[in-house]
Amino acid sequence: MNANITQKEISPGIILLKHIQPGPEMIYIFKVQLNRLNCMEFIADFTGSENILVDGQNKMKTITIINPFETKQVAQLTMKQDWKLKTKFKFSLKTADKTIQSQYLKEDQMQLTLEIQDQMKQLYHYPFQLKEVPEILRYLKSPFVDPEFLPVDSSIFGDEETELDTLIQWRRPSAFFQLKDANKRPEIFFDKIEPNDIKQGALGNCWFLSALSSLAERPALVKRLFVTMTTNSLGIYRIKICKNGEWVYVTIDDLFPCYPLGAPIFSAAHGNELWVLLLEKAYAKLHGSYFGLREGLSGEAMVDLTGCPTVVYGYSELQQMWQQLLQFDQEGYLINAFTEGNDTQSEGQRKEQQGDNIGLIPGHAYSILQVKEAKGNKLLNIRNPWGNFEWKGAWSDTSPLWTQEIQNLVNFVNDSNDGQFWMCWKDFLNYFKGVNICKVRNWEEVRIKGKFIKVTDINDNNIDVVLSKWYYSFVITKSTKVIFGIHQEDERIRGVKLLRPYLDIGLTLFKQTEKGLELIAQTITKQDRQVQLEYDLNPGVYVVVPRTSGLYLYGENTNQINLLNNDGSVHPLLYSTLNDIFRKFDMLLLRELSYIEFKGIYDCLEKQLDPEYFKQMLTKYTSTEKGITFTGFVEFFIDQIKQLGIETIYRWLEKLGYDKNLNSIKSRCFIFTAHSSIEISVTVRDAINTDLNNRVHVFATTFPDQYHQIENIKTEREGIRVIQCYNRYSDTFCIIAINDQTYPIECFIDLTLSKGLILSTKTSKVLKRLDSGQMETMIHFRSNRIQKLKLSIQVKWQPVQ
Repeated sequence: MNANITQKEISPGIILLKHIQPGPEMIYIFKVQLNRLNCMEFIADFTGSENILVDGQNKMKTITIINPFETKQVAQLTMKQDWKLKTKFKFSLKTADKTIQSQYLKEDQMQLTLEIQDQMKQLYHYPFQLKEVPEILRYLKSPFVDPEFLPVDSSIFGDEETELDTLIQWRRPSAFFQLKDANKRPEIFFDKIEPNDIKQGALGNCWFLSALSSLAERPALVKRLFVTMTTNSLGIYRIKICKNGEWVYVTIDDLFPCYPLGAPIFSAAHGNELWVLLLEKAYAKLHGSYFGLREGLSGEAMVDLTGCPTVVYGYSELQQMWQQLLQFDQEGYLINAFTEGNDTQSEGQRKEQQGDNIGLIPGHAYSILQVKEAKGNKLLNIRNPWGNFEWKGAWSDTSPLWTQEIQNLVNFVNDSNDGQFWMCWKDFLNYFKGVNICKVRNWEEVRIKGKFIKVTDINDNNIDVVLSKWYYSFVITKSTKVIFGIHQEDERIRGVKLLRPYLDIGLTLFKQTEKGLELIAQTITKQDRQVQLEYDLNPGVYVVVPRTSGLYLYGENTNQINLLNNDGSVHPLLYSTLNDIFRKFDMLLLRELSYIEFKGIYDCLEKQLDPEYFKQMLTKYTSTEKGITFTGFVEFFIDQIKQLGIETIYRWLEKLGYDKNLNSIKSRCFIFTAHSSIEISVTVRDAINTDLNNRVHVFATTFPDQYHQIENIKTEREGIRVIQCYNRYSDTFCIIAINDQTYPIECFIDLTLSKGLILSTKTSKVLKRLDSGQMETMIHFRSNRIQKLKLSIQVKWQPVQ
């Protein structure tokens, strides 16, 4: 370059060139080279300069519009005698028109399409999900493209009919990292993992990134999620995430959504690290799309990223929690706090909006690093995962309240722009609305498949009840804390909320005594992703029974769909349903169906499965030597639709528990978990032929925190008590009958005159026999949320003849 020309990169892809022409009057020519697919308004401001002309005039400011990949002069300065120069350059970028973007991306998109086609051929019938990564690397002949999460728009938007103001280019790290050293390559981890490594993009998934930031305080928690620890030339990586209560291995490629010819559009790490991008992509794949990660609860992400029990405490509970927080901090648990409001924007979009006086962001999640008492002051050390925007009030970095003694007691570090700050407990209560406590520890874990199923009463086929198929018996050999949990399929996952919404769920804990089972504890029954029950248990035998009213068993999809798309692939809702079927029969959680497990499906279809035919299936569809994978299961169903016709497959789905709109109407699977400090043995036993399911519902009505409305219903005769209970957490009702006579009776409940109800039974009339002293759950019901609820309950009873 000419010695009189200098250049400086003032931002990635934006080069400022200065050309000096010596002479009686020195000339400075400023040009800007825009190597980005953006349009730019560039302002050159020379205010404060003396004895210069700007573009031959006395003006001190120029405004220039520069198009993508254009180099344009922005100012020419003529220097007079005794000149003095001051410069200030500002610019704003705007997305280029999509027609211009598409011109630059056309060739790249054609190449990506060819890569996808080539990869689909390579991976045809190859069960890469269950192969070790080194084996896959030896098998592949070209860079990996994940056929389960293709680099296409649906992987970003899912089912949402929306678009961004920019086209998206899927790029690999070598294409978008700004590497200062040409010999330096992208790495999964570079140097050490730090919370400030995380940069939020344009996705509004702060809840996930905040949880990830909390983990980054302890790098080992992040690293243990990575099965693949180093980069590879074919771009294939495997991540381990605890989803729906079970640890799953997620295989992904390293194609990331980027601005055209630019950097990743969603989250990233500072520098050339990949760990943030890989975790976000794996998490997006689990949920069906990147947009599936918008808006959420950081406590749920903490469960998914650690597998450890997590408790959410709301504002009312927070008021009395100081001593508990001190204890949680001493235990080494991860603590995460959240402010009021909604955070749906990225850090970059918010920078111009922070005009408040406190420095906190609404609807935002923060990590609590320390909880301390010093000289009578209750203090919390907090981190904003963005790495900036800090609290400005009392005990902030520049607060005069800090004395040297208190600084020493809490290891105070004064850095005004690291996102880390201190607050007092009083201010914390004013501005934060709750905390998540992730109880990270080296727990002994138990994870077992569970199922709620709808069954018909053997004495009256008009009575349906939804029961836990199994109960769980534990032997405790020495005193220990145990945290039990049940985990439903996350409604955030594509198709789940529409077809399989959350049931109202709870847990009941009994202890085996000489007199039988003694009620020890129970949770509130609520319609949620998971419930947990924590208890300190002494040596003995204990029984845990999951429970539900079953009133939310029915999905909400009212539209019948075409099972196959025009290209022969399955419709996304059928894909979701097949995944549910696969999970129900994958009893060992191995992500493949053995002969015995696949035979279970055939038994439901009232068909015979010949072992030799199953062996042929293993060669025809994507399988391992032991069983058929989910990909193979989908291939099998596509073949059956084509061979047998849609009506036959609808009959199959009906027998498997789904209606013609693919709503799940007969069962729901879940994962039962137990975390303890010692190893405990567990036995799974059938609960259907016991009275446990009835007993847990009866006991639940004795839980005063759960039922805020309990009414005695008048009966026509003495000798029976009928109680109507309302659960405010799940918006459900139940009716309990108690026989106070010394002889068996028949109790009749009639809700025929009621309006706006969804019932747990086929009819509004229920007749049940009650032995002397027996308590029985007669019926569950809830509002249909369409009509105004009107209750009319008639009760009759008579002795059994």
